Amino acid sequence: MNKLGVLLGVAALFAARDASADALVRRALVIAHNGSDDPSLPALRFADDDGVLWAETLQRLGVETTLLVDPDAATRAGGRPVLAGARPPTPEEVKREVARLRAASLADDEAGRATDVLVVYVGHGNTDEAGRAYFTLAGGRLDKSSLYADVVDPLAADYVHLIVDACRASGVVGSRGGQTEAAVLAELRGMLAREQLATRPMVGAVFAESDDGETHEWSRIRAGVFSHVARSGLLGAADINGDGQVEYSELGAFVSASLQGVKGLPARLSIHAFAPTGEPRRPLVGAAPAGPSLVLSSNFGQSRVSVEDAEGRRLADVRRADDQYVMLRLPERDVYWLRTPTSEARITLAELSQGVLDLKPRELQERGPAEEALRRGLFAVPLDKNFYDQYVAAAGLVPVDFSRAFPPAAGGGLVPRSLALTAPHPFFSGLEVGLVGQQAPLGLDAYATGPSLSWRSQGSSNFYYGGRASYTVMPKRFENVRTHRATVLALVGTRDVQRTPLFLEAGAGWGMLGVSSPNKRMGDLTVSTGHFAAGAAGRLFGMNLRLAATASADRVTLDGDDAWDTMFGLELAFRR
Repeated sequence: MNKLGVLLGVAALFAARDASADALVRRALVIAHNGSDDPSLPALRFADDDGVLWAETLQRLGVETTLLVDPDAATRAGGRPVLAGARPPTPEEVKREVARLRAASLADDEAGRATDVLVVYVGHGNTDEAGRAYFTLAGGRLDKSSLYADVVDPLAADYVHLIVDACRASGVVGSRGGQTEAAVLAELRGMLAREQLATRPMVGAVFAESDDGETHEWSRIRAGVFSHVARSGLLGAADINGDGQVEYSELGAFVSASLQGVKGLPARLSIHAFAPTGEPRRPLVGAAPAGPSLVLSSNFGQSRVSVEDAEGRRLADVRRADDQYVMLRLPERDVYWLRTPTSEARITLAELSQGVLDLKPRELQERGPAEEALRRGLFAVPLDKNFYDQYVAAAGLVPVDFSRAFPPAAGGGLVPRSLALTAPHPFFSGLEVGLVGQQAPLGLDAYATGPSLSWRSQGSSNFYYGGRASYTVMPKRFENVRTHRATVLALVGTRDVQRTPLFLEAGAGWGMLGVSSPNKRMGDLTVSTGHFAAGAAGRLFGMNLRLAATASADRVTLDGDDAWDTMFGLELAFRR
């Protein structure tokens, strides 16, 4: 008994050690500063608001977050809870927080837990008299040397993720960046460039710029455009494979797609995403804890959705591809406003989980050329798989794993409280209505035509299953005879063969075969039948179409002998 107790104790110890080793702790340091130490650069308007939203976003995603910000009067008046523990973004506070994070990482390492730290900076980017790039702090600067020597390297984390929105602002849509000389832009870019990160395989970076090195902020959302888009992606809009995590390739592709349609700004924004070379698929964020979530099913009628709180803060935006399932994890609010380009709805936190949504026509519209350019262009391009594949190939990033279907199975533990918007049941997203044309059965020298109704399972998997029913009849008699054929089949198949729109499928089931003439009718209600099809599926003129070459075979008895009666044909199907 004693030996057994010792063995059980050792086993429990190793099990606990393995479980501890598998644990991952995520922490974040958010630094946001409106001020400028350069007389030529006016103070920012929304960097502090961005800092608050970044802290709320990361906390919603289960990341232990520290906020360093000096909020202006308007931001303080909002009374957000994250401001209660916020400290000013001074060099001393940055060093103090880095020391605390280092101690926590070392303690986690001793306990066998892995640690990831996100460092988010929103503020002015500039260069000093010697041409050295830096980010502005309250009463100090964070240059290339101190960024890595005093912040990144001392964190002692397994991985560090840098997200930077370096900015300056003017007007309704203001510029965010440093000066525009080429040397200055090269210095700012060099702080986070791939070659700078190459010597640190555990560090990754994401930042945006335009052709002249600037990014932008928008008063309509009271935030930086890049920061808002990146937050929307991390909240779930970028999770293209539905595993609950957001990797560099997903966030980069989402930001790139969301910014691609903006045409009216002085310079077009672009995204830079450098994944850690030590683990290119290291997620920036993982599966979120339970909390308010907005689920847009694959058949939700609106492709573009914005979520705001009662005070007009834009929390997230997403532009969905057709039949795309999206789950947005939302920072907790008592009231949310859901808006599409033409409609809106007010919904309380309590109603969010009830699936009730009453969209009404919008009463207010934005005005002005810059507002119009952003309103129409931002989130105009959806992040679908084709865009994602092209972005990953061009950016040289490692793609995510698509082997797991999205949405996750019920009870998967991602977020239990969600909004099932008033959309058709997911079953109906796989229904197709088709028109069949094929050879007539029984070897008759004629053709038959008729409708088909199919259902195929949806999701990101290349393999599917389903069912198909069809009925065909000869429109003209052949030698005074007309045939009728009905089938019900079970289907299995594969789609997106070699990343193309091609598919292959096979089916087997039951059929009914009838023959009629003016004076006589006869039939067989117990026909065994098989079905094979190959073709392509895609969108044309705004419709989901499937064109297939088909081969069918019925087991029939002719002149006392059993034989397979084969028929070849075509099928064109439409899916809503």
